[in-house]
Amino acid sequence: MAHDDKQPVKTGRRRLIPVAAAAAVALIGTVIWGVSGSGGGQQAAPAVTHPTATSATPTTQSSPATTGNVAGATTRLVLPAYFVGASSAAGDRFGLYRELVRTAVPAGATPDQKAKAAVAVAMNPQPFASGESYLQPWSATSVTAVTATPSLITIALSGPGGNGFTPAQTRLAVQSLIWTAQAAFGQGSIPVKFVVADGSTKLFGTYPTAQTYNRPADSLQYEVLAPIWITSPLRDQVFPTGTAVVATGESCAFEGTTAWQLKKSGKAVRSGSTTASSGCPTRGTWQVKLGVLPAGKYSFRMFEVSMKDGQVVAETSKPFVVR
Repeated sequence: MAHDDKQPVKTGRRRLIPVAAAAAVALIGTVIWGVSGSGGGQQAAPAVTHPTATSATPTTQSSPATTGNVAGATTRLVLPAYFVGASSAAGDRFGLYRELVRTAVPAGATPDQKAKAAVAVAMNPQPFASGESYLQPWSATSVTAVTATPSLITIALSGPGGNGFTPAQTRLAVQSLIWTAQAAFGQGSIPVKFVVADGSTKLFGTYPTAQTYNRPADSLQYEVLAPIWITSPLRDQVFPTGTAVVATGESCAFEGTTAWQLKKSGKAVRSGSTTASSGCPTRGTWQVKLGVLPAGKYSFRMFEVSMKDGQVVAETSKPFVVR
């Protein structure tokens, strides 16, 4: 059942919003969506076991990006962070992308400290600015604390969020912190509450801090997550020469069909198509075996082409290196 997305959804009732390919998020104003789901499961870094929901994992592997400066003794963990990014070639649709980012946390960090670090990464997509069209709705805001009980995650922010973003983009911005905090704790879809230090009672002037929030149910996650994810290779991952490279990911595409392209030093060297384990609205998984590649800088692009007019309706890419 469709409803006016300017109207709140009352707790206890779930209503649908017709949207195009994750361009907007179902209204998160006054409802707690209860869920867990494959789309939100945490994809572990290479050589780390892949459970459906993992907490932050210590690692020494070459990971896509390194962020964060923490005073005193530190360690680096691979933390999941969700960013709001363009999901269409035209840049007119947006969804959440998950990055696994190696960042510094205090040595012996508590779960709360790890979650705070993950949220801080999610609020600062600047390190990825050269590779992705990620928005920065939290650029004027910082996270001051993240705490959790078995029934509630509380995210304390310095401010209510930035200006100049559309309602769809701000909904996704709030969802990005929800997904990030829940993924960092790894305990499922615990409801999330926000506290704003400057006394603001609404995030982005719209979402009441008096309410609790959650990710959508499994059947509605296509409204939030970007249609296509590349989960391997990680951004800027380095593969030793002689290693077989396998690209993997998730997609919500018509009949599960997506096309792919491999570029070396900016030049297309291979292309093809693949079919995911399921088609939209169910999120499926896919795999492309690229084999052993010569040394060089590569980019793997995955995209969906409209069956109606042949236009690219969703795409994403990840750079990696063989050396």
